[in-house]
Amino acid sequence: MQLHLFKTARKWDSCLLPIDDNTLGLILQFRVRLVRIEPGSRFFMGSTYALGDGFVMDEGRRFTLASWNNREWEAYQREFVRVVQRHWSDKFVLIPNKPWYSPRPGAPLTAAKINCGLSIELVLSDGNAHQTYRIIHPTQPFRSFADPEGRSGLFTHTDVEPEWNTSMTRMGRETHSVSFYQIAVNHEFGHTLGLAHVNGVGNSDWNYGVTLEQRENQLGLGSRLTSTHARPWINRLKSHLIPRTHADSTVHFTGTVDSLQLIEYWDNDWQPPEPTPART
Repeated sequence: MQLHLFKTARKWDSCLLPIDDNTLGLILQFRVRLVRIEPGSRFFMGSTYALGDGFVMDEGRRFTLASWNNREWEAYQREFVRVVQRHWSDKFVLIPNKPWYSPRPGAPLTAAKINCGLSIELVLSDGNAHQTYRIIHPTQPFRSFADPEGRSGLFTHTDVEPEWNTSMTRMGRETHSVSFYQIAVNHEFGHTLGLAHVNGVGNSDWNYGVTLEQRENQLGLGSRLTSTHARPWINRLKSHLIPRTHADSTVHFTGTVDSLQLIEYWDNDWQPPEPTPART
């Protein structure tokens, strides 16, 4: 197998680096520009735009903008990097189906695993950025979004903070009111990685899931990561590993979650089971 250690691309760069004889690390590297949107700012993103008159228009709805202060903006930038990297980096491991990696010339092949990392560097110009996100400070609730093909997004000042979303959710044969814990910017960054909603592309309630398992997913209403979310690393790995023999071409990797995950939902309709009558 021929290894390409560094790859560049429009949406992100990446590097594949040996760690030891049985482990490599694949890091997705993002240069991100965060744009501070003030009431007097102007921008155009399709049906979402601002004309510098103190409002953002989004699909015909008008949202009033508040001003940022410098301390708030600096804190937001720090939190954006910290929150996204903490959630998406070092959470997955790619496991090969067979030995494939020779750590030294002449050494036997090993079934080396690949740890999945993610790094973000904030930059000041679009020319250096893989992704450009505009950050608004609306006075009303606003539905943030990412545009993977446009390498852009529009987020709010609260999107780096956790929030609870309550929705009627199917649990077995019953439907309960369930509250899900999620940080919006982590959900949106999943779209930047090329991941769709848990029930496919779209913004209907169904796309965010129906069952508890679907809705607690990071690309549903919750924060839970699954092996499916390792797909961006698996896809990128194809650019780093170049088969040299037929045996090389039969190597493939499966993503696994390699991190402790908390239960981050609350069933508001849960009732304790009836106590078992004591025998007399």
